[in-house]
Amino acid sequence: MNQISFRKSAFLAVFLVVAFVAGWEGYWRSQNYELAFNDDESLWSYYRSQVYESSPARPVVIGSSRIKFDLDQNTWEQITGKKPIQLSLVGTSPRPLLTDLGNDPNFRGILLVDVTEPLFFTPDGAFPEKQATRRVKAYPNWSLSQQISFRMNRVLESNLLFLDEEGLSLPALISRLPIQDRPGVWPGPRFPLAWSLNRFDRQTAMTRAFLRDTVMQNQVKAVWNDVREHSPKQAVDGPLLEAILNSVKKSVDQIRTRGGQVVFIRTPSDGPMNIGENLGFPRSKYWDRLLSHTGCRGIYFSDYPELSRFRCPEWSHLTPRDAIPFTRSLIPILEQKTGWKIARHSATPPLVSSTL
Repeated sequence: MNQISFRKSAFLAVFLVVAFVAGWEGYWRSQNYELAFNDDESLWSYYRSQVYESSPARPVVIGSSRIKFDLDQNTWEQITGKKPIQLSLVGTSPRPLLTDLGNDPNFRGILLVDVTEPLFFTPDGAFPEKQATRRVKAYPNWSLSQQISFRMNRVLESNLLFLDEEGLSLPALISRLPIQDRPGVWPGPRFPLAWSLNRFDRQTAMTRAFLRDTVMQNQVKAVWNDVREHSPKQAVDGPLLEAILNSVKKSVDQIRTRGGQVVFIRTPSDGPMNIGENLGFPRSKYWDRLLSHTGCRGIYFSDYPELSRFRCPEWSHLTPRDAIPFTRSLIPILEQKTGWKIARHSATPPLVSSTL
């Protein structure tokens, strides 16, 4: 009798779990959310392990969120035959990643560094560096069990929407409850739940829901205004700026000595975001000095009509549709600047942009 009772209880428990999972998954699908992958330490480490396969056709890319949105990896692959190795991190300075690759004696590849001035030119150990520093420290300790778990999760995340830890996990949902913040405490930026997603290749893109919703776009603009209000009022200067430039030059020289190459890229921004960046970080004092100090080539979007013709719906990132012609236009500029042979002969000519 007890055995039958236990069997019924087991079946009931399984039924309830399956029903709850199916209901939870169905609910989020009914809200028009899209499948995404968690941009966690394991996914980053998976691509960090591939940097030794780098080539002009398959560069390593480090930076902040803009290059994750703006460089369309599928388009790059169509033109070159290979996808870039995307190591950029949202809201993070790429300098700890540059230091890591400079200190790696086995890295001698091609490196594209995206420069978002308010994040790039920050003091060592400042908040914009913390996530990058954690990834750099975690990679050498990426254990076999973590790698196996990562491969299992890849299958699950490819099919189950609710496994998106960054947006749909319980802690993430709790953080979105309308609870008043404590006086004097800034919780950090709070983006709309459906504004972007992360693919397995670490491509970040705006969701279809976000592109249709001007209210959500204005919410992200409000986030940028909030970030600006809580950012340092004075940009780094003097000895601190000199120390940053010397650190960058050291890493660049290390990579060059081993036969690698580094190119800096300034991706588009517009509206009040671009105005504020130009005022706070004058090009001659930061971008131009970065190139002259390191002796690197650089691509600044506003110097090229084919790169500056796009609009950012929330002032800071390109739409998925515009990322395609932006990438197609960027490749020949890179080839011209560097002499690299990136595109295959069968490469498709750039498309005409479609702005919002």
